[in-house]
Amino acid sequence: MWDAEGRYYPADGATKPLISGGEQGKKLPHDPNFKGVTVEGRKWNDLLFALVFLVMFAGMLVISSVAFAKGDPTKLIPTNEWEEKYKGEIQDKADYWFQDAVAHLKRDVDVLGGALALSFVLALAWLQLMKTFTKLFIYLTLILGILGVVALGFAAIKVGLFKVSWVIFAFAAILVLIVIFLRKRINLTAAMFTECCRGVQHNPGLFVVASLMAAVLAAFVIFWVASFIYLYSIPSDTVQLNPNLPPKFDQSIRNLMYFNIFGFFWTTALISAIFQVSVAGAIATWYFSRDASSGYQTVGSPALRSLTWACTKSFGSLAFGSLLLAVVRFINFLLNRARRANKNNKIVYYLICCIQCLFACVERVVKFIDRFAYIYIAMHGDSFCASARNCYNLISRNLFSAVVVDVLGDFVLFVGKILGTALCTMFTVLLVHGLNREVTGLTVAAVVIISFAVFNLFAHIVGVGVDAVFVCYLEDLERNGENGSLYIDPEVHKLLQDRANSLYVDKQPTN
Repeated sequence: MWDAEGRYYPADGATKPLISGGEQGKKLPHDPNFKGVTVEGRKWNDLLFALVFLVMFAGMLVISSVAFAKGDPTKLIPTNEWEEKYKGEIQDKADYWFQDAVAHLKRDVDVLGGALALSFVLALAWLQLMKTFTKLFIYLTLILGILGVVALGFAAIKVGLFKVSWVIFAFAAILVLIVIFLRKRINLTAAMFTECCRGVQHNPGLFVVASLMAAVLAAFVIFWVASFIYLYSIPSDTVQLNPNLPPKFDQSIRNLMYFNIFGFFWTTALISAIFQVSVAGAIATWYFSRDASSGYQTVGSPALRSLTWACTKSFGSLAFGSLLLAVVRFINFLLNRARRANKNNKIVYYLICCIQCLFACVERVVKFIDRFAYIYIAMHGDSFCASARNCYNLISRNLFSAVVVDVLGDFVLFVGKILGTALCTMFTVLLVHGLNREVTGLTVAAVVIISFAVFNLFAHIVGVGVDAVFVCYLEDLERNGENGSLYIDPEVHKLLQDRANSLYVDKQPTN
């Protein structure tokens, strides 16, 4: 039953209230016809931001076409080869640092391509194992994740990166302490993951969507990196008569790369948003398609339907949410560049570090808002602002429960991504080392970024799925809590109650 403060109590009064939040908004009314996902009456929302994104993307294509037409990547040479080739004519190698990075990426493009393919294979295997052996695999993910980080540390020692190895070992020790501290919460997280994976099992279209979005992301990244290299290698119009001097490049055109960098942040964030909405819509459809008496029902493949909504009527809303995240990430990128440029000015350097910490917190908040707004967009098809507000009100009325579930679930997925990234990076580094090729820190960093991005995409299936289950549960509890006909699995509901009982500090309710 619900008390005067809007908190839910079991009918028998045996347990303390699960809900303990604020008074934001009105409790959702009971609706026997409510099925979780609004199908009819969806509108086109936030069209302005859809138009702005399309204009931005068209600008990226124009810049890339100029780059492919005028660029000459063969003129890019790593910094450590400049002095030998041009006999010490370079006066300030610091000016060639960024060019050095681009040249190394060009040289190791086969390594990066292999790492991309390997990360896709490992991510698919990880997702399948998580779906089949949910609880067991959560424990294995935690253990193997730590072992993978340790193995990466030994691999760093093998290739001579001793300082990096000690940092990796310290990080592994921190992971061990966190797992020990949170071990009692793993059962609840495993139950929520199991509930999510049941939804995944009844939505085979999710794997089609995941493969499609992964292919789109990979194609965009490959295209963007290629255009980046070609744009950076556009030669200067100045005639160079002395062959002993290094080639000159067009610096003014290179500055256009900042526009493409912002476009990269926005486009990748939008691809992730479309994927999240597809997953959330599929899981929400499955959640409310069940019958309390007959159990789980097969609901087809609503993931493709949610993908269609995300690419049409909700596209502007997703462009708005991803724009917010892209702006914060682009500012962080500029701050990082400024920090590097002022490394000799300690006052400015540490001031920029403090600002970066602030923007890291802002980015975390924006990602949290986006994540739950996207779930509500998938369920109800509202605009971004309306979805963010409604979902915030729902969670704020149930804040205690949200915090209990969200923290450990994110940590388990994070360790899984670290495991996959560590294994992919270790295999790639050992393979390149076995071929007697130079292993540079830049190449390793690029492999880490690529593999982590791929695992992060596939982890969204479970991460967004768990979040969607929880938001559905909150709506279910508010709409159906009084009559006791909840859609949630009774075991999961009991674990949530038990967890709330162990931490809730308040007096017993009075009848």
